[in-house]
Amino acid sequence: MQKYENIKIKEISEINIYTSFFHYTNELNIESIAKNGLLPKIGDNATGAELTEKVFFAIGAKGVFSIFDSWIRWLIGKRLTDLPGQKMDIPFYRFCTFVMRLPIIRHVIAIIVNFVVWIEFHIPFFKKKSFKIMKNILENSVFFILDLKEGEDFSYQDIDEVKSQKFHRKLLKQVYAKSRRIDSKKMDFWNMHTFTGKEIAPNKVTLLKVGDSYKALPIILYLIQHTNYDLKVLAPFFYDFLKYYHFV
Repeated sequence: MQKYENIKIKEISEINIYTSFFHYTNELNIESIAKNGLLPKIGDNATGAELTEKVFFAIGAKGVFSIFDSWIRWLIGKRLTDLPGQKMDIPFYRFCTFVMRLPIIRHVIAIIVNFVVWIEFHIPFFKKKSFKIMKNILENSVFFILDLKEGEDFSYQDIDEVKSQKFHRKLLKQVYAKSRRIDSKKMDFWNMHTFTGKEIAPNKVTLLKVGDSYKALPIILYLIQHTNYDLKVLAPFFYDFLKYYHFV
């Protein structure tokens, strides 16, 4: 097992898996986080959707399962923006999100986009391709537990910037996790974030491990084994992913 210096590490059995604040990131970011903490940003996958820079996290195992369920839904629905090729992927995605918020025309665009996404959800090829991407993400990611205080680092009353914009609600229902409150602008427990621009100091982040592994996938399997959530109901797309690779 690789040893990391200058960062707190905790075995997953030592935390409360129902109430802890989970943040996942690529393992290549560990040394930087140990030195600088977590810096708010708008990642490539949130460009055109999020408005301000924040640090995202999920509450408990239920939040972890739900965020990955939403991730897989989004990966499937985003297949259309991959068509121009890798170099044009992000610019085309930004253009699409911009058009989808335009007055009047957005209603027409929404009908088309909703129909395309619905079709994508029913094509096995798109689903399997997204599963492959998700597997790669999990095999190269780690979890941090964040020591956050309400009122100082975040607020449970804060809004979800995506839900607060003029994206069509039917589309959000398709790409958001099943445990979502589309009619409320407030954050969901699986899609929490810090205050805009809020940095999380290194002493407030703890790298999580299970046994000899820091990898996200073994940690997720631990969470599944030590909770009683019905993933087929809570996170059906994530459950299909787990079944596809025989993880459950």
